[in-house]
Amino acid sequence: MSKLQIDDIKKRLNPSQWDAVTTTEGPLLVVAGAGTGKTRVIEYRCLYMIHKGIPPENILLLTFTRKAAREMLGRASLHEAQCRKIEGGTFHSFAYRIIKKYKQVIGLSGNISFIDEADSADALHLLASRSGYLEDKLRFPKKDTLRSILSMSINRNQSLHEVLSRDYPHFLTLAAKLGDLQKMYAEYKISRNMVDYDDMLIYLKFLLNDPEVNKNVSAQFRYCMVDEFQDTNKIQADIIYLLARDHHNCMAVGDDTQSIYSFRGAYYKNMFNFPKIFPDTKIVKLEYNYRSTQPILDVANAVIEGEKQKYSKVLFTTCAGDEMPTLSYFKDPFTEAERVAAKIKDYHDEGVSLNKIGVLYRSNYLSLPVQMALSKLNIPFAVYGGMKFIETAHIKDVLSFLKVHHNPHDEIALARVLMLLEGIGPKTAEKVKEILAKKDKAGTAEFLNTTIKSPSVRKGLSRLVELFSSLDEAEELERKIKKVIHFYNPILKQKFDDYPVRQDDLKAFEEIAGTYTSLEQFLVDFITLEPPERSVKELKGKKEDEHPVTLSTIHSAKGLEWEVVFIIALVDGGLPVSYALNDEESIEEERRLLYVAVTRAKKNLHLSMHNEGRNGGVSCFNRLSRFISEPRVMDKLTQGEVWYEDEAQAGDACLAAKMDKEGLYHKMVDYFDTHGEDYL
Repeated sequence: MSKLQIDDIKKRLNPSQWDAVTTTEGPLLVVAGAGTGKTRVIEYRCLYMIHKGIPPENILLLTFTRKAAREMLGRASLHEAQCRKIEGGTFHSFAYRIIKKYKQVIGLSGNISFIDEADSADALHLLASRSGYLEDKLRFPKKDTLRSILSMSINRNQSLHEVLSRDYPHFLTLAAKLGDLQKMYAEYKISRNMVDYDDMLIYLKFLLNDPEVNKNVSAQFRYCMVDEFQDTNKIQADIIYLLARDHHNCMAVGDDTQSIYSFRGAYYKNMFNFPKIFPDTKIVKLEYNYRSTQPILDVANAVIEGEKQKYSKVLFTTCAGDEMPTLSYFKDPFTEAERVAAKIKDYHDEGVSLNKIGVLYRSNYLSLPVQMALSKLNIPFAVYGGMKFIETAHIKDVLSFLKVHHNPHDEIALARVLMLLEGIGPKTAEKVKEILAKKDKAGTAEFLNTTIKSPSVRKGLSRLVELFSSLDEAEELERKIKKVIHFYNPILKQKFDDYPVRQDDLKAFEEIAGTYTSLEQFLVDFITLEPPERSVKELKGKKEDEHPVTLSTIHSAKGLEWEVVFIIALVDGGLPVSYALNDEESIEEERRLLYVAVTRAKKNLHLSMHNEGRNGGVSCFNRLSRFISEPRVMDKLTQGEVWYEDEAQAGDACLAAKMDKEGLYHKMVDYFDTHGEDYL
């Protein structure tokens, strides 16, 4: 590589990036703010090291996906072919290589079977069955849940009891049996020369603690780099420390303020422990942002300023931006969704492509009103971070009950309902269909007593017929759905190990039903939630194959960006999520989530909250997210909409759109505290 090419690289980097690229000896921590070009730093650092005469075989790049490593090294190899020889990949792919080479140190011999997550789940199911756990009266987790629980324990460095308490409290009584199963599984793998996904990291750490192995591996990889260091778990961080224990030539790139994956085992304190492990660490901060306008960055900086433990940095840019971020207040989640959908249509009519617009939220169930509002306007959308609401099994189940009530001849819906009950065959299903159509109580009793021999089947069918008999045509839709969900809840708990999460979806489903008076209209609107792929042509002046609007959880949005971003449901209990409110570390992570969401926006940012919500089926009034209501954040926002169905409903001048932003929220709260009953 010529001197001219190095000069050209320097011109492409800002001073902080150049400092990180040219610091090749000793430990280096690059604190890279959102949108500050960390990928470019890694790419050009590879080029620079090879220019300095470092053999590519001595360089190791660890990332969280093979794709990320391929992209970074692929771009670097366009400038220098030797970059293809750099060892790049995930922690697990690197572990595979080292374990295979030094398997005898672990005690493995012959050919090793590396088993995937599906094989791991099957093995656990087999062992649970052999131990008689599946025959117990107590409900035992399904095989995928078993694998997930044991994996969480390893990746989070938590006991099984801690994992169960946080994620599966309904299985806490099985902690001892799960502990025994964990030991059996370990012995099962060792006796058969099997290594699973999580073992790879455990064995790699074990091998690197062996003096001879460590000497050989660290001699080969004298220069280590790791991307997204804030997302590493404790084992992965230990692996990095062991690799660089002797030569200290290690660069960790990450952003403590974007650490949002603790549920996967990510340990954000690794960012703060790095300089403690390597006291001679050089810290370089990347603060120049290439993505967002300054008004958006001002909001991001204000949000994250409240974090208690962080590397202080202030994102800035030379892109001034014409639009101030807005904060809007709406009556309820449906009004909020309708206004967001209308605003998206306005942007689209002004020439903004739909795929440049993102709607972000903390939890999946919060997206349902937006899905319905977009469908009504024939605006196509794609949901990330979970399935579309209508596609989830539990929602399809509940919908099937309502379809059968609306039309007893709907054989497809009835078949789905009957599949939820034990021991129902074709003949029984046909008879049940007749009974439901006739609503003949006497005939039902006779059929159940004379035909159904199994007590459990008889009980299930009896409850089902009783349910449909209780659904009066003139009854309010919300009341009908309450009855259906009450009937379905025991089935939900039996069918899904993660039923507490799915119960949130059912609450959202019930809440939306409360806005309808007609079951038929509700079914029509709900079933048309399927994204109208072909309807894009109906939107004025746009191509038929245009990509859809993105609806995404904030967790799934990390690493992505859009010109226009809407962040909805910014209320306490929404963001921060309710179960985090009593834990300081969880609250800090919720703040980082909002920071990540804000920094996804390039040109336009719209924040919103809705005042009316429901808690346990009872109407309540929300308070604006504590992260937004902080004065330093409010000061960076301009007032958006204050939207109610009509002026009379607002009922007080404190809700007028001209109210100053600093007094608006508090006056609204005062107003609702006084006049809340008017809205119930």
